[in-house]
Amino acid sequence: MGTDNLKWEELPELPDKEGFAGSYAGVYNETLLVAGGANFPETPLWEGGKKKWTDAVFALCPGAERWEKAGILPEPMGYGATVSLPVGVVLIGGCNAEGATARCYRLSYHDGKTVCDPLAPLPIPLTGHSAALIGEDVYVVGGSTAPGEQDAQNRLFVYSTVTDSWCEQTPLPGRGRFLHQMAAVDGKLYVLGGIGLKPGKDGRMQRDMLNEAWQYSANDGWQHLTNLPRFCAAAPTPAPVLGGEIYLLGGDDGTVRLPASATHPGFHSASLCYNPATDEWREVGEVAAARAVLPCVEWCGRAIIVNGEQSPGKRSNQVWSICLD
Repeated sequence: MGTDNLKWEELPELPDKEGFAGSYAGVYNETLLVAGGANFPETPLWEGGKKKWTDAVFALCPGAERWEKAGILPEPMGYGATVSLPVGVVLIGGCNAEGATARCYRLSYHDGKTVCDPLAPLPIPLTGHSAALIGEDVYVVGGSTAPGEQDAQNRLFVYSTVTDSWCEQTPLPGRGRFLHQMAAVDGKLYVLGGIGLKPGKDGRMQRDMLNEAWQYSANDGWQHLTNLPRFCAAAPTPAPVLGGEIYLLGGDDGTVRLPASATHPGFHSASLCYNPATDEWREVGEVAAARAVLPCVEWCGRAIIVNGEQSPGKRSNQVWSICLD
């Protein structure tokens, strides 16, 4: 099964029976690294199971038939953001059982083992945010300052890989959001869809699915683009850029609002493609693996998506490779 003209191939499964959602994934020295995330390893969510965060790090070398356990993070964590640099994979914020964190790390891989060095922390704790790399700068947009969907941010933070420091730039003019998709194309940042919050009838905050699309550049600031033709959140991010176009592969379109259960139908399998040159969207068929809340990384000329949720509370340990056919 493919999407548009995309070719899907399954890579070796991550060596965990359940798999994880909200992992960090990146590439260092041609090795694919996956770290952190969370699952329900003992009792399913719908039976009262408790979420467990992991500190495990796994490595897959080019051509290898299985993943290797390559080390541990300084702490269990997930639901942050990741970018890959020549000096290591940058892990940005996230959360664990204690709450959201501003801590950032640089993960590298040497002689079969990982090394995790601290970096300058985010200005505020964030979880559910997204990141993308433009030149030597890492752009972080949105997220929440605490788990449990208590707030949705629209702030823009930029990390300098040269000075190991953060600065804040003009915030996104649109709604605050989390679990949105981001990508960088030709020196411009794209922020697509996501989930906002609005007061419910009982006064408590509830999810509000978004279809806004925004572009940012240091010279021109923020520009509103053509809205997504439908809602999309929690698709693989940074969204893969293939042939100069941005693909939103699956994710959550807000149409299935059933509670977590063993019979939940799962997330939708439709996907979208955005052409930055024409500011146009198109539907591009079904994905091979309908997943949500998962990372995407470029590796060996292909886009790699790692694990994620098949449905609320149910993870996957599958890893998929995607390229233009």
